[in-house]
Amino acid sequence: MNILHIFKNTNEKFYNPFISFINEQFNPNDHYFMIEKYTDNNKEKNFAENVELVYKRKYLKMIKRLYTSDKIILHSLMSPRVMIILFLQPWLLRKTYWTIWGSDLYHYKFRQRNIKSDIYEIIRKKIIKNVIGLITHIKGDYELAKKWYGAQGKYYYSFMYPSNLYKDYSLNKVINQNDKIYIQIGNSADPSNNHLEVLDKLLRYKDMDIEIICSLSYGDKVYAKKVINYGSENFGDKFVPITEFIPFDKYLDILAKIDIAIFNHKRQQAMGNITTLLGLGKKVYIREEITTWQFCVDHDLKVYSANGSYEDLFEKMDEMIKRKNVKNVKNRFSEEKLVEDWNAIFKGDS
Repeated sequence: MNILHIFKNTNEKFYNPFISFINEQFNPNDHYFMIEKYTDNNKEKNFAENVELVYKRKYLKMIKRLYTSDKIILHSLMSPRVMIILFLQPWLLRKTYWTIWGSDLYHYKFRQRNIKSDIYEIIRKKIIKNVIGLITHIKGDYELAKKWYGAQGKYYYSFMYPSNLYKDYSLNKVINQNDKIYIQIGNSADPSNNHLEVLDKLLRYKDMDIEIICSLSYGDKVYAKKVINYGSENFGDKFVPITEFIPFDKYLDILAKIDIAIFNHKRQQAMGNITTLLGLGKKVYIREEITTWQFCVDHDLKVYSANGSYEDLFEKMDEMIKRKNVKNVKNRFSEEKLVEDWNAIFKGDS
């Protein structure tokens, strides 16, 4: 079996752990990773032998790999160049699988409306309609791909990346020496987090002993600055932005001290954060109308509605509900389950 994985270089926090996971759990000789990068300034980085960076002049090598591979797995559909290659050679879609990230699917709904975007949608629709498989743990996203793009490929369940695994973290390491309540807002500097709306709803609690933690280390820098200014003006030093990328173990330390997390996205997003926090027994708010809500219902995970005014924000979770969330995340998001899911994808339709 010869399987080609294609990533964009901007997705480093996902592809590095994933490559390690695949090379450890499967035969590395069966997998090849091509990471699309637009500028040639990363050659000094050490990668595994089955990893290659793709620059402008290397797309012919990518095309050759597309033909010699038994399966092609696209890790998101946000690369115009790869989309054009597949659009012009549609027979390759008979062996192509798409891992749905969210932003690539919801481009349909949130894209800027102009001629260029309309043309890009024509290209995307042909690709999404004809890929042989769609990979996601959010069944609702698969249904939206069928509704919006006429997708005909088979549905494969997988929570896709090690970032979504259950984290066996001892909360005894977290020492709170006061009664401060730690509140996380969003997961990135993407405007889809709708931070300002959340901050407005939290204004009534500004005089309480709270700390608002806001991860803005990747995404739209202009938007991040706007959020930081707004948060600081209204909450002072109770608003703590995270603006630099930090290693995952350090980020996990931050998640472990969170009491309440609010994800105000109006589309599926931040699943790694959500499952990690639920697995740590935290109180999580998401919007009811997004596919993530039904995902949590289907997986018997208790979450709270971010649609209202957060009147129940400081009500403590029932300990039985908390323990059930932890147990369900542990059982459903284990490394063994992730290996099983990917094994089914690699062996399916061979």
